[in-house]
Amino acid sequence: MFSEEELFVQGEKRLGLYQVQIARPLTDGWAAAVPPLNAMVTNYRLILQPQTRKPYEPASIPSTYIVKVSDVTLGHRNGVLVALKTGHQLNMYIALDQVKKFTKDLRHMLTPPMRGHFATDLAERDIQRLIEFINRM
Repeated sequence: MFSEEELFVQGEKRLGLYQVQIARPLTDGWAAAVPPLNAMVTNYRLILQPQTRKPYEPASIPSTYIVKVSDVTLGHRNGVLVALKTGHQLNMYIALDQVKKFTKDLRHMLTPPMRGHFATDLAERDIQRLIEFINRM
């Protein structure tokens, strides 16, 4: 995973670091995609990076692209739903003891940041790259 110094812009602070798995819908339930992802929540964005030997540039989803965050049950496992302005929806599995803190951090991130600190023009490219990566799993 990239260091905070490499990723963060001025004024950005980490709220939490989690391990999540993308939950994919099946005809008879849900399945966890492999590999798991590191999910870093900052005061400006959600940063997702696959846990693989091959380094991947992280996907960055600015808070301005997230329209909804909620706890969900996916099959018999706890998860978090993140709905995006693009119409996409991320369903993620996370450990039971981390669900409340993860959703709390995401909701805290959704508090509007001060203008001018974070450019959101990269979001579409990052979201598309994340979608392509998930589709290849």
